[in-house]
Amino acid sequence: MTRDETHPPAPELKRVLGLWDIVFFTVVAVTGLRWISRGARAGAPSVLLWVLAWLAFFVPLALAVSVLAKKYPEQGGIYAWVNRAFGPFASALCGWCLWVNNLFYFPSLLLFAAANAAAMFGGLYPGLGDSRLFSLIFVLGFLWFSVGISIQGFEAGRWLQNVGVIGTWVPVALLIVGAAVVFATMGSSTSFTPAAMVPRAASGAELLGVVGLWSSFCFAFAGFEIGAFASQEIRDPERTLPRGIAISGLIVTLIYIAGTVAVLVMVPADQLAERSGIADAVDLAATRIGLPAVGPLTAFLLAASAIAGCVSWMAGSARIAYAAAREGQWPAPLGALHRRYRTPHVALLAQGLIATLIFLSSLFLTIGGGATTVQESYDILVNLTLIVYFLPYVFLFLGLARLLTGAELTPGLRLASFAGLAATVISMVLVFVPPAGTTNVLNYEVNLVWQTAAVLAGGIGLYYFGRRQRAAAR
Repeated sequence: MTRDETHPPAPELKRVLGLWDIVFFTVVAVTGLRWISRGARAGAPSVLLWVLAWLAFFVPLALAVSVLAKKYPEQGGIYAWVNRAFGPFASALCGWCLWVNNLFYFPSLLLFAAANAAAMFGGLYPGLGDSRLFSLIFVLGFLWFSVGISIQGFEAGRWLQNVGVIGTWVPVALLIVGAAVVFATMGSSTSFTPAAMVPRAASGAELLGVVGLWSSFCFAFAGFEIGAFASQEIRDPERTLPRGIAISGLIVTLIYIAGTVAVLVMVPADQLAERSGIADAVDLAATRIGLPAVGPLTAFLLAASAIAGCVSWMAGSARIAYAAAREGQWPAPLGALHRRYRTPHVALLAQGLIATLIFLSSLFLTIGGGATTVQESYDILVNLTLIVYFLPYVFLFLGLARLLTGAELTPGLRLASFAGLAATVISMVLVFVPPAGTTNVLNYEVNLVWQTAAVLAGGIGLYYFGRRQRAAAR
């Protein structure tokens, strides 16, 4: 018997993904319509801020991912690269951050959905989207709906994903058409002269608030490394992945800039309700041309898309916890499967419970007096998601210089490493600038600090838990 017969080759993943598969997959995964209305809060300077985010963050990220995916095409992407550069502790912390950021993402996404659901009945129930009671019931209801449908398996939620795709792209088309109608009939509500696109404000604090939004512009480009996680399933990944990132990056950038400009053509920044801004803008344009039903339809589609996104990420991220538990790195119960549906139900229930506690803390934990508004809770959750998600990028850009040697590390890549690291760190610092309209600055800051500290402590604790588990198994 030969050695090949006793040790057959390990099965390999099928290479089925081509260039346009990567492009469409990345565009759908990365594009977030809520960043359009969040970006529009900056007014005309949003165009310049989008361009700066593209140059300082997206381009370095695209270069880093393309180069490292070509040199290290193994499955795992950023997790595998950080492990090579800095070892198991750093990679374990990155893996933890890539999972736990979803627990902040779920309630923030559902707050966006709640505002758009309320916009469907804006004329009947004004102020509903800012109601803490309505937001509480809506977010917790659909959060646990997402848990329940995810426990039943991917097939149970397939219909919702179809609605989600429609809810993502139809509103973009309606937004662009509506802006064209308003511009042709009434002109733009916002001036886009070169002078108007430079950030200015009546006070230093107001200017800092506008510039502080830049972190969200950078975060809107986060996730372009997603294709590298499946590099062993891509045909000719050394050529396909860099080209796919470049093409999808151009498409996403155009969507963000065109969408933000379209919103501002119809609604001036000082009258914009961030979470329902797209639906409000479309409703304004549709009403002017005698189609009042289009606005509520857009609001419904945006809400449905956000709920579908929550279900998708709820199901997908639970697999990370499940895999880590099966490998002995995280507590064993998270690796349990439901007897009937064969899904990681314990991991899903844990995600729902932790996300619930995070949401309640952001909405009801108030330091310094006064109740936290729904918008302030949304800002806290969005910025916590950014801090946690960006930590792996710090390791990525630092690791780029460590993993490339000699002639591989060209001056251009050195510059990309520095620029990407600087943009990432600056973005993480800028989230501590309270957004315009924050009434309780102390509460905002305390929530960011203590919840970030809790995340880091949890990641470090799980790393040492996993080490003890593996040592005991030897």
